[in-house]
Amino acid sequence: MAKKKSTPNKSKEIRDYLKDHPGAKPREIVDAMKSKGVDVSAQFVSTVKSTSKKKKGPARRRGRPAGSKNKTTSMTRPATKKSGDTVSVESLIKLKKVVEEIGSIEEAKAALTTLEQLAK
Repeated sequence: MAKKKSTPNKSKEIRDYLKDHPGAKPREIVDAMKSKGVDVSAQFVSTVKSTSKKKKGPARRRGRPAGSKNKTTSMTRPATKKSGDTVSVESLIKLKKVVEEIGSIEEAKAALTTLEQLAK
């Protein structure tokens, strides 16, 4: 069986050229590679250039965070005050005490409507 003719590693050639010419544009690199006998496209040069800029860090683990199995959702978390439409458990407990003092939910709603009109 005949041996395959080995071809240069295109990505390595591009990275080597970028070491010597850090501000080179993809089109310029394509022309330089053609003079070396390496056929690459400007898009391929851009891809190699952008991936070589990314920093190699520790591999990111995928999946659920450790210790998250068999835990219930918000019932085990401490009550915190949040912005928006969410209401904390602590606020609901306080509101329940106020409704009990007023008498009923309907009376509490009426009191809130009156309070809203006074606040205007």
